[in-house]
Amino acid sequence: MDTNNSVPNQEEMESIRTTPGFAKNGRPFDHVVKKKVANGEYRLQCIPGEILGTVRPIEVYRARRAKSTIFKPWRSGTDDDTYCPAHWADIAIGRGACGYRCRACFLILTHRVFCDPSRHVLYENVGDYEDVVRKQLKQRGRNLGLGIDCSDSLLYEGITGHARRLIPLFANKETNRSGRKLILLTKSTNVHYLEGLPTNNVLMTFSLNPEPIADLWEGKWNDGLRITPYIKDRLAASARAQEMGFEVRWRIDPILPVDNWAEIYRDFLFTAAGEGHKPTRITLGTYREMGRSLLTIAAKWGQLPMEFVPGELTKDGMHYHIPERERVSIYRQLVAFIKSAWQPTGAVPIIALCKETRSIREALGINHSHCNCE
Repeated sequence: MDTNNSVPNQEEMESIRTTPGFAKNGRPFDHVVKKKVANGEYRLQCIPGEILGTVRPIEVYRARRAKSTIFKPWRSGTDDDTYCPAHWADIAIGRGACGYRCRACFLILTHRVFCDPSRHVLYENVGDYEDVVRKQLKQRGRNLGLGIDCSDSLLYEGITGHARRLIPLFANKETNRSGRKLILLTKSTNVHYLEGLPTNNVLMTFSLNPEPIADLWEGKWNDGLRITPYIKDRLAASARAQEMGFEVRWRIDPILPVDNWAEIYRDFLFTAAGEGHKPTRITLGTYREMGRSLLTIAAKWGQLPMEFVPGELTKDGMHYHIPERERVSIYRQLVAFIKSAWQPTGAVPIIALCKETRSIREALGINHSHCNCE
């Protein structure tokens, strides 16, 4: 089979699908999802790869979300030790891991048996979302994320059209008088759907890593083929978004401290700067887990294991992290690489951290005003 062009046959689709595991008591791990399908709450749909920008189709569950729960306020808090400030609120366009099957996705643990990480729950009452956002923009408030805490902002754009509906509302002074921003976060290359749209008040963020790092943890089908687009293609999408006039930001997260990691990241950053990429902000985050059972839950769902084996992780703030001294050392080296790589261009990006503790931020002199969601 030519994996870059062919549509899988029935036998190959079975290989693409994941087989859920079983709990210790023998109960199917996907019993909650199966019940929702049986009662008609979830409807299985296969979306062609050409719409998604993937080499194969992806299955999702379609459902309707209650209008009252579309706007997902981020919990408030002023203590930096909570790791994430209240700079934004989310537009809940989906539920569960987004379908790219990234093997360390925190949503696998957050949703446990309630969502299949290989089949995203994609809500189909799109018109209700526009109504809710219009009402929200009449008020002063935080920036809004397009599913950034519960989906990929652009992976399903070809079927939902959320960004195309909402971007004009954020760009228009009449509908967005306080200038609130729409934050997009994507591993996709689907910026072509946004051609011709206004670009002000939109923060276009690409989730990136050096290719050998991405291959260790990003999602793969059961036969080992990567689901997420190649990094070179995501960089091309970033450049295209920059040309279209969007403010482009990058998120390099999770950083994996593999052998020769510093050389791998240095080459990636210096090559990108040399090719003319000019992200206004680069957000960094080292590998972390919300709970130590994350990889166990992923295995029960039939996810392929990561090819990166985390070493010692310690509870620090809200997450299990690699030790603090190691994190500080990694961040310092990457900050130095970023500044050196972009200094000759006269456009050194703002450097931010994601989901880090007060002590790490103080050690590096990076505060929450630099956050990607600000």
